[in-house]
Amino acid sequence: MARPSSGKPQADVSDEQVLGRRQALASQLLLVAGALSPALPAVATEVAESAVGAGQMKTLSDPILAYSFDYPVTTTKGKQLSMLLSRAPEKYSSAAPLTADARQRIVSEIFDFKNFVTASMTVGPASGILKGRSPEEWKPREVALTVLIDKSTARTTAGQRVALNDVQEAHLDARNGLQYWVYEHVSQGSPTITTRSRESYRHSLAVTSWRAGLDGSPYLYTLNLSCPEDLWPELEPLFKRSVEAFTLLPTTRDYIPPDKDPWLFF
Repeated sequence: MARPSSGKPQADVSDEQVLGRRQALASQLLLVAGALSPALPAVATEVAESAVGAGQMKTLSDPILAYSFDYPVTTTKGKQLSMLLSRAPEKYSSAAPLTADARQRIVSEIFDFKNFVTASMTVGPASGILKGRSPEEWKPREVALTVLIDKSTARTTAGQRVALNDVQEAHLDARNGLQYWVYEHVSQGSPTITTRSRESYRHSLAVTSWRAGLDGSPYLYTLNLSCPEDLWPELEPLFKRSVEAFTLLPTTRDYIPPDKDPWLFF
């Protein structure tokens, strides 16, 4: 039996409205998840909004693993990015593993659900060709490939399985007595909502540094900033600013070394 009409015209729902509602629901779910999570000491905060050219930046600083980085909240053309904290900063032992061996883990991530822009922090022990060697001997391309090999079978927050990483350029940047390996790479992924072709590509800029664990072995700290290929021209300058701002902070009493109880998932 047909329902009686209210007499009011039915408004057409646009794709933008549907996407907006989905984004709002995702934000609410993230807030609920955050409220249910146990409180951590000195939880990371977003501060220091600043302008870089035509782009706006914010800063995330985490005392738990002692790092800080900037991330864009607009493109260089002024396009707004809804960068949400999809993974709150946490200690290594409770962080989500990227692959089955649980070596590299996502310790924090900021994500734009509409434009598929990500800024993710991963931490893991030196492996492969880097293992057993002094970090002073590591070559930039070796660092890049070691990190990317561990991530090559992982899925992103957007649901894409990333593969075929192509390192475009890699170099070492020494700052304040620390080593930062910077590398640009392109990966192939599965289609997204905005890119429905069978082949889609993501352009990324990453920076890796290291800090000794409790046993003295090096742990890699990697910030990876990624976007669809068509957004790269608008975000490349801001990604470079993020990489330049990335730093390992002096540790405080809130610092929890990555290798402290690495299999204690709480």
